[in-house]
Amino acid sequence: MKKTRTFARGITLFVTVLLLVATLSGCAFGGQQNTPTLTAQKPSVDSSANSMTAEQLEQIANMMVSVYSAKTFDPRDMLVAAKRGYDMTEVGFDLTAERPDLGTPNLAAAIKVIQMANDKASESKKLTFAYTGLNEADLNSLIGAFQTTVDLDAKGNLWDKILSAIGAGLNWLTNTLCFGSYLAGICLFAVIIEILMIPFAVKQQKNSIKQAMLRPKEMAIRNKYKGRTDQVTMQKMQQEIQEFYQRENYSPYSGCLQLVIQMPILIALYNIVIDPLHYVLGQANGLSAALSAYYSASKAAGGLGGALSGNGTIALLSDIRSNPGIIDGLKDFEFFTNGEALFDALNGIMAQIPNFNIGPINFGFTPSIGTFNILLLVPVLTFVTYFLTSKLTRKFTYRPATSGGVEDRQVACSNMMMDVTMPAMSAFFTFMVPALVGVYWMFRSLVGIGKQFIMSRVMPLPTFTEEDYKAAAKEMAGKRVVKKSENVGKVRSLHYIDDEDFEDTRERALARKAAIEEREQAEQKKKADASPFGATSVKDEPRAKKNEDASEDGSRDKN
Repeated sequence: MKKTRTFARGITLFVTVLLLVATLSGCAFGGQQNTPTLTAQKPSVDSSANSMTAEQLEQIANMMVSVYSAKTFDPRDMLVAAKRGYDMTEVGFDLTAERPDLGTPNLAAAIKVIQMANDKASESKKLTFAYTGLNEADLNSLIGAFQTTVDLDAKGNLWDKILSAIGAGLNWLTNTLCFGSYLAGICLFAVIIEILMIPFAVKQQKNSIKQAMLRPKEMAIRNKYKGRTDQVTMQKMQQEIQEFYQRENYSPYSGCLQLVIQMPILIALYNIVIDPLHYVLGQANGLSAALSAYYSASKAAGGLGGALSGNGTIALLSDIRSNPGIIDGLKDFEFFTNGEALFDALNGIMAQIPNFNIGPINFGFTPSIGTFNILLLVPVLTFVTYFLTSKLTRKFTYRPATSGGVEDRQVACSNMMMDVTMPAMSAFFTFMVPALVGVYWMFRSLVGIGKQFIMSRVMPLPTFTEEDYKAAAKEMAGKRVVKKSENVGKVRSLHYIDDEDFEDTRERALARKAAIEEREQAEQKKKADASPFGATSVKDEPRAKKNEDASEDGSRDKN
């Protein structure tokens, strides 16, 4: 049973960590996709200007889509740069330098991009015709095949509309009560959410109180088997505890349900916080993705050349609020057919973009080990906050009873692992999201522990004295009759040391005892019959010895 309990504890620890990873990874990687998937449409061709047919250009476009990778090879980025006069395939090309449109396409660079893509393509996608005669019209047609029209309609499904309504409430909190400070807005938002989730907390606290009320009797059961660690006995103890729980109408898993229900709610609320452009400012999903693509595109292609870490639009809006002129390039950005409409949409909400600063420091950017600044305090403080709150949470919540000894050491080891693992993962994820989100996590953690502290005072867990435990032990000792179940008749202990104590095993135990005594007597008789000294039994040996001594004494008296 020791191995079973260790395995169960390991599973519990794994599930807890998995839930945390799911939550934090949903937080770090949730939201809208930063870079839209590259797709190709059939190019439009003017037979009088193009040197290639529409079918050939379409084959080139499909081949490029097959090798597209936003991190290693983006042929669309390179083709647009070539149209603006730049060769991004050139060794040592500076991607960080500002690149105004030179006005003359670099056709040689475009041909090199096609060649590089063709070299990476699979055999089924490789080009089977010459493309070195590519002209300016062909390049424009090829780029046109990759252009998309961004949908600026903000409509969504029912769930998206619900989240958008909640985001509108966050927008009102930010602009009306918090004077445009997004950090103050999301902190107040976190407090309101915790208040709304009080029913879950009350249900969980009631469950903990009920479990704590059963502790003296549970300990009486555990103490009854104390010192016996064989698997059969441990299984019997767990079975008796479960039957005790059933008689008291208590389920040890009912408290876990509250946590599981809250998990998707917290992830959904996080998506509202991380994507203010869509949920708070009410803009379409397509605008978030388009803005991300424009932000991360190279300067040679007319983009901003920014590095995006994680999803969401906090960093993008933070940059735009600091420098509104950076969106001017959207008007002529070659990735989209409706750049003017995108610019107008962003320009129209410029005054509504919240403030992501804390004083003079912009917390809309992501902490980076390579950039030593005050934002690096966020991961450090996140670790400290989660470490301390995990300790306090254990203090304010009920801890299940254990049998002591090895089990206590195992629980202590698991707690120590959780105390370090969870804060470390939280700190790690703060390097993937804007610093503002890390501050939000810390604040939510502090609000949560504050709520638990209040619950522990309003609905305190019961405490028991030594006399209470002794009284519970006496009460349980008077209830030795075990409820009949499917296990009646099975061996209850490895050594049968307590089978006579129970109604359902007493008769069999007495029969077993009588059979053992009868077998021992038969074995002794068989040994005696086989002995050359006759059938004197072991029990008769003292009497024979006494008679022999008496004879010797009589002989001495006669002499």
